[in-house]
Amino acid sequence: MSVATKLVALCCLVLAVNCAIRGTLSEAGTPITVATIFLQSFDDETCAKLFTIAKEDRKSASKLESCMHDVSSTSPDAAGSYKFAAPRAGSYAVHFLWNIAKKPSPSMYSFNQGRWTVMYADHKDSTGRYDSMAQDTPFFFC
Repeated sequence: MSVATKLVALCCLVLAVNCAIRGTLSEAGTPITVATIFLQSFDDETCAKLFTIAKEDRKSASKLESCMHDVSSTSPDAAGSYKFAAPRAGSYAVHFLWNIAKKPSPSMYSFNQGRWTVMYADHKDSTGRYDSMAQDTPFFFC
């Protein structure tokens, strides 16, 4: 299996079960255990839709900044699992940050995998690893 195939094998799962938003992070079948996972909320459906539209104008960016909020953050356990307990009904998105040791190929710096957009930095950070981020699309939690 090539490095690119292994990187594409990133697995992210978001479930709204038992009044919680849960997920499991893995890369190439291995749990991601060192990461920061963020839960974001949107004031309404219009704001959630604005988040999915790649508009670069100042008015849209300002509106999104005012209607999108960081709710909480957490870290995965040894199995790569995470949970945000009992958020109120509304529109949410999850994104997470983690590091990888091996530099991705240029074609892998940014790609979509299912509902997720995955991005890798093309240079090492101060720890000697490559910063990575995955962003989920908005979903409604009730």
